[in-house]
Amino acid sequence: MALPLLLTYNLKPGTEAGIARICRDLGIRVRTVNPGEYALPIGALAGIPIAKAPTPDAMPGHRFNDEMLVMCHMMSNELDAFLNSMRAANVPRIALKAVLTPVNVAWNSLDLHRELAREHSEMQRRDR
Repeated sequence: MALPLLLTYNLKPGTEAGIARICRDLGIRVRTVNPGEYALPIGALAGIPIAKAPTPDAMPGHRFNDEMLVMCHMMSNELDAFLNSMRAANVPRIALKAVLTPVNVAWNSLDLHRELAREHSEMQRRDR
């Protein structure tokens, strides 16, 4: 089984440091995803072989600036421990979070970001 992994996007320095400490304490590897990798499948970024992966520069200029997290290869107790540790450590809230699933494993970071942003916007609209 693959080791727990957190894919991070566009984290602010203070947030990045807090998450790095939490992940170190919980034994979660951290991988910062750079804009040049946004066209790669999420699964490939998480170390899962994916057929027909595009080259990293297949979508030059496409990017986003929102902070985003993708939790990979984590059991539910590991997810709970990570999220609870973020709250306990007062790490600033990151609105766009996902778990790697069979549905999104072949999506690229741009597609996942678009879906998470849409869901977040819809939840905010309902809360008003």
